[in-house]
Amino acid sequence: MIRKNIFILMFVIAALISCGKIDNYKAPNGGIYGKVTDLMTNEGIQTEEPNGFNIKMYEKGWSMNTPVTFAGKPDGTFENSFIFQNEYKVIAVEGAFFPITDTAVVKVGSHTEVNFSVMPFVSVTNVTVTPGSNKVTVVYNIARNQVGGKITTRKSMLSRVSTCNNSTNDLTASTTTSSIADVTLLATQFTDVINGTTAFPLVSGKTYWVRVGVLATGSGFNSLSRYNYSKVFQITMP
Repeated sequence: MIRKNIFILMFVIAALISCGKIDNYKAPNGGIYGKVTDLMTNEGIQTEEPNGFNIKMYEKGWSMNTPVTFAGKPDGTFENSFIFQNEYKVIAVEGAFFPITDTAVVKVGSHTEVNFSVMPFVSVTNVTVTPGSNKVTVVYNIARNQVGGKITTRKSMLSRVSTCNNSTNDLTASTTTSSIADVTLLATQFTDVINGTTAFPLVSGKTYWVRVGVLATGSGFNSLSRYNYSKVFQITMP
């Protein structure tokens, strides 16, 4: 009986020691942050989250098929404060911009800055937003510096919250432009009128957010259907 109790005690001690070793791994202590800049506006690229763009990081010594991937923010900035300090290949991908050909090789420390410059598929320019009686009038142009895909949709969107994009909105004024030559679209000033409805009236004195989005796509081009956006405009109805 004594021998049996000794064996049981030894087993329990061994189990406790082995359990204690599980928590000895160090937590990630590195961080990376930065901005993806639109070469047409020289500001952070306007997008949405999470369907805007991704940052991929390939850690030195690990397979190139298993990157650390995280989403960028709507203003073009990004941050990840929960990665291991090491050398990484870093690239901005899957956004409404032409692919970046070179990756950045970065030694990531506790808080390391990395920035990218990209050429958007299109840019929304000269935007004015004017609230009226149960309606909002949006005037804008479309521009681009590099040809790719066909401009197929232009859309003005209104939201009751500050998040305003193709996925999150309450009212839209949308136009399909597939049958119009891009050269004509780029030479035209557009006017969209977003009208309040019986179900969603635009209430006097209330604040809303408005944004313009443009989609350029085509066979093998922008397969994720990412929109290029204007900034978000905050308005108060008269």
